[in-house]
Amino acid sequence: MPVLCRRDFLWLLLWPLYQSLGTIRHEGSHAFMALAQGARIQQFVFLPSIDQDRGLLWGYVSYEGSTTWLTSAAPYFVDLLTYLVFFAICYSVQSLPRWLWLNLVIVGMISPMVNSLYNYQAGFWRPSSDVAQLLAVLPGPAVHLYFAATIVAYAAGLPVVFRYSRMASRGG
Repeated sequence: MPVLCRRDFLWLLLWPLYQSLGTIRHEGSHAFMALAQGARIQQFVFLPSIDQDRGLLWGYVSYEGSTTWLTSAAPYFVDLLTYLVFFAICYSVQSLPRWLWLNLVIVGMISPMVNSLYNYQAGFWRPSSDVAQLLAVLPGPAVHLYFAATIVAYAAGLPVVFRYSRMASRGG
């Protein structure tokens, strides 16, 4: 039986919703860490917009006050935590409707991987990106190693869930 059925690909039509949820997770991580460091949130935007200087933005948080590099890094720690929790759920769950299991994989595993990969590569060409900010204040090898290790782990975990979980063997 195929791991993915033709009907499973219909869920791609909901990509705008998945993107919005991922943006809320990403920007919410920045906002939470900024608040934890005493900053005051001025704007929390999770819908795509165009900025004159920075181009297309999936979302952004603006805040008043000083923060550390942890505010820039927060989404990538949350990506890892989200991925690990959803990997455990998606791998071990025994009985869920197929559509629900697949949406958990998309929201909890694919979305964090896409977020980290997209933002990591943006660090090389967009000076205002989170990763560019991290590279400016942290040792470059440490930043690159973190992203390389997590992205490889994300990519390696997906086939495991799709091949060996009990839910994956259940057809659409």
